[in-house]
Amino acid sequence: MKMPLYLSLFKTFHAQRKKNRENMKSFQLAPGQPKVLRFIRDHPYCKLKEIALEYDLENATVSRILDNLEAKEMILRQTNPQNKRAYQLLLTEKGLEALKKWEQHCLDVEAISLQGFSAEEKEQFQSYLARMYHNLTEKDL
Repeated sequence: MKMPLYLSLFKTFHAQRKKNRENMKSFQLAPGQPKVLRFIRDHPYCKLKEIALEYDLENATVSRILDNLEAKEMILRQTNPQNKRAYQLLLTEKGLEALKKWEQHCLDVEAISLQGFSAEEKEQFQSYLARMYHNLTEKDL
């Protein structure tokens, strides 16, 4: 019996996540932290609420991730000059370096994942995933 698509996607997602997370500790990162670092890098002086909104996370979850990243000296929180009760977030050199290593690791895992795929197949696959994501969220990847 042929495996249903939902199960194929589920199993592939978990295999990819497991492969990515194998070396996560060597980058001094924990689950959830790389995407937060990436968002802060791409949106300097962002706020916690913006991260939560982007990744559909609770503010409390983002707050815990930020506390851990700050303890590791990967981010800085600065008081927002327009609102003294709000923070602005910045990446430190240590955070940027960890993110660069993480992203290279993810590209290495991607290369393993797509071994044997032609350039055209890779492009089609990305297109299919983008369409599925849009169908499910009404958002673009």
